[in-house]
Amino acid sequence: MNDQASTLRKQRYGTMKEHTRVISFTSGKGGVGKTHSVSNIAVSLAEQGRSVLLLDADLGLANVDVVLGIPVRETLQNFFQGNRTLKEILLEGPDGIQIIPAASGVESILSLGFEQRSQLLQAIEEIACEFDYLLIDTPAGIGSDVLFFNSASNEIVCVVAPEPTSLTDAYALIKVLSRRFGERQVNILVNNAASEAEASKTFRSLADVVNEKLFVQLRYAGWIPRDAAVRQAITARRPIVKEFPSSPASRALRKVSETLDGDFYQSRVKGGMQLFFRQLVEAEQYGKAS
Repeated sequence: MNDQASTLRKQRYGTMKEHTRVISFTSGKGGVGKTHSVSNIAVSLAEQGRSVLLLDADLGLANVDVVLGIPVRETLQNFFQGNRTLKEILLEGPDGIQIIPAASGVESILSLGFEQRSQLLQAIEEIACEFDYLLIDTPAGIGSDVLFFNSASNEIVCVVAPEPTSLTDAYALIKVLSRRFGERQVNILVNNAASEAEASKTFRSLADVVNEKLFVQLRYAGWIPRDAAVRQAITARRPIVKEFPSSPASRALRKVSETLDGDFYQSRVKGGMQLFFRQLVEAEQYGKAS
């Protein structure tokens, strides 16, 4: 009976993974290099032999395709219109990563109807079951979409820069995730740091405030140095780990991906993707009705 159930799941979803790791990459403010980081980490994980699905969840400002230099033909907009399945709009990126491109015509996931949200989340869950990783590039800030996707993830990586406004906004985001959604652990990735010492100081500054005021454990996910090659890669519309593989930023991004992947089987899982997606949709719908 179990073999039959397994066969049916494979027919429906494809090759099933026993453990799909869902990680959202988020930030309290824009301009800290979140999309560049998650896109290159996705490629780095694929280089290490992992299968990666990257969801561009920044519906208003889709940029993953720009960073990776991939022409977009169809997006989530086509999925919402009912003329394409989610699999049919997937884009293939470097090293075989698969990308779900955002819909530029949709301002917010919560602006969609309940049926469309449910349909989208179920479709994502079905596809993600075929991958080792589902990485979600959320919008920046503390808007409804940011909270929605972060709460659906098993793990959260908050990207910060060594500047006061970035840390202030990151704290605001972590506070909302903690108090409204019960988050107890957030990974911090420091980007665009002048040195390892500056990155460590940046993390410590944020951790001190969080430890004092919130019941949240911050984990240091690593740091990415300030590197002129980053701007050159973005201009070339190529992932830096491919365009300048030996640059300081590329080496750091690979180290971050190796650190993340080192926790693959020990990662803390809050629950199945379908369970969390469904809970979020139902909770949000209940809030509107009450």
